[in-house]
Amino acid sequence: MKPLLLTMIVEVALLSYGQSAPSSPTQASHTSGTYQAEPGDRPPLQVLSQDASFAAKVQKLLGDGTTPQQACDGFKKTIDCVSAIHASVNLGIPLPGLKGKMTGKTAENLEKAIHDLKPDADAKSEKKKAQKQAEHDIPAS
Repeated sequence: MKPLLLTMIVEVALLSYGQSAPSSPTQASHTSGTYQAEPGDRPPLQVLSQDASFAAKVQKLLGDGTTPQQACDGFKKTIDCVSAIHASVNLGIPLPGLKGKMTGKTAENLEKAIHDLKPDADAKSEKKKAQKQAEHDIPAS
């Protein structure tokens, strides 16, 4: 009788603590069994290495002297890197300055970095504009 009771208690505990629905998309799985983050949310160096046409598009924005891999090194998400590149081009802010503010231990978001480096710009609308441009550039899958 005691082993049966112990088994029931363990089963109830497992159901109570470990069998809840996924609380975020990263915990969810598709029919293939794995969740794939959107390209904009994936690490930029990964996306650049897997899509040569995307890398070429980013290279055109950068011009000569800097590779997309160099420009995006340090960014956690592709959308952040490409948005920073667009903001740099749009506003004439040197990319190393934006990148320096947006990466590392004291990382800021794009809007704050724009405000710090170009206080007279409308940082909020410039961030939105750069993000929209980046979303257009980043491959859908």
